[in-house]
Amino acid sequence: MKTQTRRLACQALLLLLASGSVSARTITCVPAASTDSPHPHWVRRISIDESSRTVNMDIVRFRTKDSETQGKLKAELVNSTETQFGEPIYAFNSLPAAGVEVIHFFKLFKSLDDWRLIGAGVTFVGKTPALRAIELSAIFDCKRSAMG
Repeated sequence: MKTQTRRLACQALLLLLASGSVSARTITCVPAASTDSPHPHWVRRISIDESSRTVNMDIVRFRTKDSETQGKLKAELVNSTETQFGEPIYAFNSLPAAGVEVIHFFKLFKSLDDWRLIGAGVTFVGKTPALRAIELSAIFDCKRSAMG
């Protein structure tokens, strides 16, 4: 499946999750300290720039018993919807790249006192998307900054 077709399919899927817009600003998130999980979350940092609709993520590509290989993941902010609590729900997906079989979809939202990240991995078999994995939500600490 062509990269452009995948991208359009991903955008259509995420548009079903959320609609609307919010004022231009940035938000940066890191996983909250947790005693529930023996391993830290594979997403180590999320930076969302609403004006350019870009998302940059620091991730763990590979993890062994003794070490981790860090990497970067670029994503596109497909949508952000203002909620009744005043904080938006962000929907974004990783940008498809040549040789990459899985596209990740993410939803970042405020739940009472915590920011939560939910992710899903989708692979394409021929032209048909197939769900590969759904992650449990993870708690993130997020800080917002206004632009300009």
